Amino acid sequence: MVLRDNDMRSVAEYLETAAEFDDLARLTSEPALKERYGDVAECYRLLASELQRLIETGALKPEQP
Repeated sequence: MVLRDNDMRSVAEYLETAAEFDDLARLTSEPALKERYGDVAECYRLLASELQRLIETGALKPEQP
């Protein structure tokens, strides 16, 4: 996998992005956007969880800060 400057590199980055979408969901008054932002946040949490699992099993090496 080739990482570009805008690629996620760590579990923390995925979780930070999830939090950003949670904030967007909380701040919007539009029900459809609230649901969509919540769904995107959950996807980022799932990505963080999967990356953490791959790191813990040794399939991937954690990125250095």
